[in-house]
Amino acid sequence: MATNVIMPRLSLTMKTGSVIQWHKKEGDRVEKEEPVVEVLSEKVTYDVEAPTTGILRKIIVEEGMDVSVGATLAVITAPDEELPKLETKAHILVEGAEAGTEPEKKIGATKERVLASPAAKRLAKEYNVDLRQVQSVSPDKRIVEEDVRRYIEKKTRPKMTVKEDLPLSGIRKSTAERVASSFQTAAHSYIVMNVDMTKVKKLKEETQASYTSLLVKAVAKALSKNPTVNSTLTDGTIRVYDEINVGVAVSTKKGLVVPVIHEADKKEITQISFELNELVDKARQGKLLREHLTRGTFTVTNLGMYDVDLFLPIINPPEAAILAAGNIVERAIVIDKEVKIKPMMNLVLAYDHRIIDGAPASIFLRTIKDILENTV
Repeated sequence: MATNVIMPRLSLTMKTGSVIQWHKKEGDRVEKEEPVVEVLSEKVTYDVEAPTTGILRKIIVEEGMDVSVGATLAVITAPDEELPKLETKAHILVEGAEAGTEPEKKIGATKERVLASPAAKRLAKEYNVDLRQVQSVSPDKRIVEEDVRRYIEKKTRPKMTVKEDLPLSGIRKSTAERVASSFQTAAHSYIVMNVDMTKVKKLKEETQASYTSLLVKAVAKALSKNPTVNSTLTDGTIRVYDEINVGVAVSTKKGLVVPVIHEADKKEITQISFELNELVDKARQGKLLREHLTRGTFTVTNLGMYDVDLFLPIINPPEAAILAAGNIVERAIVIDKEVKIKPMMNLVLAYDHRIIDGAPASIFLRTIKDILENTV
């Protein structure tokens, strides 16, 4: 009996997935629970195993294609079994269309009358311009000579040369969709604070931990004191999590990923530093597993190493907030009416105003500031 290999649901919010690579080709024998195809969803790569032993008779979804959850990716049959009739078109996503719909077809167009001045018509005829393509700026939509000249100038302007076309696919495509959805859905609001990093710099030298590791520890402590920030908005309910799992944005050649330090509030700085170094290495080698990228409740992003002073991050959905850190700069500040030089860092908290108001967000960021300035 024929058995379908289907696109699995890798998370509660997953609706579609991408086929990254087939490990087998049509006609190959596969064993039950043997990996046959690598798929991607929400930055997580996963090997789908064969549900049965047999012949990989038909690959339906090619590499690089997006399909909905539950779609049939391939069919496995017995060696002498006929391939059954396939009905899979409804699952394959066409760019610009929803799953299960057909792209709009152009049936034809009736020739429309264009309102234009005699001078515009003469110029259009001279330069072989279709007046239906010319846009009028007049309130009455009547095309005049200047409209035609502007159109001709635009069309004859030299085109820019393209050095390279980079496909928006894989992790980069998933990131693009997630941040676009986040910015359109979450009510982003921002607050900024300056932090004296004198004691953090000293602690960094003592522990050999990175600034990002120290930020993760400070954030975890602050979340334990401000639990409302450690939450998400799900189906009209604000869900506050018990676990404090801090994700860290990591840049890779394939795009941005956010590996997670689970239960960061229960770990010492040395352990956080060790785990984060391992996760960053795995991320850049493309070896992160599903458990490394899931169950995050808050995210830290640090661009200080790129000499960035301040930036406004986008919340990592479905979390309620994200902390952005800039570089550390020696600045003159006034303390007890005296000017002193201190290593200062800008921290920016982006928070979802649907979940958190300005006052508790400010208290949370000030808690981080106090922890960093006193003891991590």
